[in-house]
Amino acid sequence: MRLPPIFDPIVNAPRSQKIVAGVTGAIVIAAAAYFLLLAPAQAQVSQLRAELTSLQTEITRSRAIVADLLKFRREAAELEARLNALKDRLPGEKEIPTLYRTLSDAATASGLAVSLFQPRPPVVRDYYSEIPISLNAEAGYHQIGEFFERVAKMARVVNITEIKLSSANRPRSPVRAELVLATYMYRPIGAPAPPKPPGTR
Repeated sequence: MRLPPIFDPIVNAPRSQKIVAGVTGAIVIAAAAYFLLLAPAQAQVSQLRAELTSLQTEITRSRAIVADLLKFRREAAELEARLNALKDRLPGEKEIPTLYRTLSDAATASGLAVSLFQPRPPVVRDYYSEIPISLNAEAGYHQIGEFFERVAKMARVVNITEIKLSSANRPRSPVRAELVLATYMYRPIGAPAPPKPPGTR
């Protein structure tokens, strides 16, 4: 098949010019293929690789957050269990009068001659209220030790925060004890202060 006349100059050109023209054409085709096909594809591949790296970083970060979240949930559950165990040992507001009677009965059962049993106004803390109780009594050292032992065995938390012992100069009750006991009542943050014990200001 004869080529159109427009190609005659190329067909009739010397061999060296044909080679130059062929090489030039090949370079033009290769350059066109690169700029039209390969370069956009490489740009798209680079963009996809950047997105993949970003996604992998995000996945790693998300996995770390999930692991931390699970750890925090376990710790929160453990803390809540400990808090519930402590709350079980702290008297509620309705149990305070019963606790007062229990302490007074423990003093009497230990042989203490109680002259003062006075709950003081509560001291409000972040998560609990501390309720001090003044107790003055006369007894022997053995009876006072027995009272301390009874207080230590109580189901509710009661601490002896102050102890002052002096001589009473009495044969049956040679020691005068001035004590400050403290019990604690759980209070959530923001809860109102507990009412003051009767007879306090």
